[in-house]
Amino acid sequence: MKTKYIQLLNPIKWIRAHQLNKQNGKYDKSKSDLELNLYSKILKNDMLHYGYFEDTTIAPDTISIKSVEDAQILYAQNIIDLITDKKGLILDVGCGMGGLSAILTEQKFNVVALTPNKNQIRHIQNKYKNIPVHNCKFEEVEETKKYSTVINSESFQYINLEKGLEKINAITESGAKWIITDYFRLNNDGINKSSHLLTDFIEKIDQSNWKIVYQKDITPNILPMLRFLRLYVDRFIFPLKNFAFEKFRYKQGFWYYLTYEIREGIDKKIEKEVASIDPVKFENEKKYMIFVLERK
Repeated sequence: MKTKYIQLLNPIKWIRAHQLNKQNGKYDKSKSDLELNLYSKILKNDMLHYGYFEDTTIAPDTISIKSVEDAQILYAQNIIDLITDKKGLILDVGCGMGGLSAILTEQKFNVVALTPNKNQIRHIQNKYKNIPVHNCKFEEVEETKKYSTVINSESFQYINLEKGLEKINAITESGAKWIITDYFRLNNDGINKSSHLLTDFIEKIDQSNWKIVYQKDITPNILPMLRFLRLYVDRFIFPLKNFAFEKFRYKQGFWYYLTYEIREGIDKKIEKEVASIDPVKFENEKKYMIFVLERK
């Protein structure tokens, strides 16, 4: 124990800790999303979305990893079925691990992927060498090409509305389609403020040179995934966290006391993340929508 205390007095340790803290302060979630990277290790079909369950009443404890992956494939196919220009150039914005782009390529579509995430870029370049991919944010994509279809599959929530409209106008022409599948907030209540307000989105589109030609509320079809995630959080994540904290308290009471604020911060972070997958909160506060927009 004494050796541990002496290590804390080592100036080199303090310098390295400061450097790490400074480096972490530059963390950009869009370029290195740790949560999405974790999901990609669990699910092997290179999909990072909630999926589309045809059976909206399926019990969460009967859902398997296979049924989750099947639901994600069905979700992707629902998007593909909305593409009207089969020969035009498609931009898959926020392509994740490349799952949707891979299916599009298999079905002979001409697709370009886009992600600012360095881990995702590395994965796509290694696994899908025939898929061209932009390593940047949507707002930064080059404007030398015109796309007949732009897809935002659970990536629109990260894009500023005004900047997004400005960029999509620069890379499309009249008649182009913009397919958006994502969740939208119904109000400003709730802990988790991710995603756009649905009313703001519709208002901005009405004022733009785009029109909504198709829309569908698929909230019931993604709720099984949230129920599945919440089940595992309640049965595994919370018990494991409590076990670890209690083990720490029993084995290292001194450090347990000194790290109170750190543990409190972890609890608050978990509370915020869990709020985003609470099926009851989600249904009350958000809608998961499919939109097809056409440029006038």
